[in-house]
Amino acid sequence: MNSLAIVLALAAALSWALTQTIAKTGLQRLDLVSYLFIRPLFALLFILPYGLFTSGFHFPSPELVGIAIFGGFTDAFAGTSLYMFAIKKSSAHKAASLANTAPFWGVVTAVLLLGERPKLTTFIAAILVALGAYFLVTRKGTNSVDYSFWEPLAALGTGLLWGFAETVPAKYCLTHGMTPITYQLILVSTAAVSWGSVAGLRSKNHRLQYPWRGLRIALFTSFTGFFLGWILWLSGLKLALASQLAPIRGGAMTLFAFILSILLIHERPSKHSFIGMLLILCGVFIVSILG
Repeated sequence: MNSLAIVLALAAALSWALTQTIAKTGLQRLDLVSYLFIRPLFALLFILPYGLFTSGFHFPSPELVGIAIFGGFTDAFAGTSLYMFAIKKSSAHKAASLANTAPFWGVVTAVLLLGERPKLTTFIAAILVALGAYFLVTRKGTNSVDYSFWEPLAALGTGLLWGFAETVPAKYCLTHGMTPITYQLILVSTAAVSWGSVAGLRSKNHRLQYPWRGLRIALFTSFTGFFLGWILWLSGLKLALASQLAPIRGGAMTLFAFILSILLIHERPSKHSFIGMLLILCGVFIVSILG
């Protein structure tokens, strides 16, 4: 595999893992809708100048634009809303580990939707991921979950949506003539319009507030998540197959997010959480590399 593509995927994983972890603090200082609405607007401040001063923006066909919009809505609106719900209600390391099963769910959706033939490794990985999820959401020495059913389900749903959106529509658009920065512009613009609509409806009954402490975090995560992370990932996709880069991105994000949640926001994962993270990591690598 192209060594530069590997470096780009690892760098994207670190950037996105940092975004996932810091989001926990951002949601403590801004309400969910305000945080998710302001981030794509901030990101456009980086993307527009970058695109204009580099390769520019090119829109090959309405079909590709539509696919990019669908990918942006799935990833930046539907997937992100599920993740933010999960991380607001649970610990960052658990939500991130479950959401970062994205490469696994990419394989599953390929089998179910594209008719690809499943292999034994797929089922082995499914068992590992299921066991990992169990260890992540159970208390030590008990069989009860330490937060409600909906939070881990939302995090797993995030992984499914992200796994699909970050590979299938993105790779399709790139291989059919769309530049990475153009895809990124459409994705972020879709997020801005989607969350702007939600913010507009919410503001009718609830006044949206933007304290400076929250805005600083939103600005930082818009740079690392919407701008830098996507530039690195899409640049890597131009150099290698999505199926080759997905396990690197997914596994590295799980590991980075787990470590950063301990170092930056001082979470204390249990032994069960460590076991769960390792099992999910193994499942993602097995299904992506051997599957």
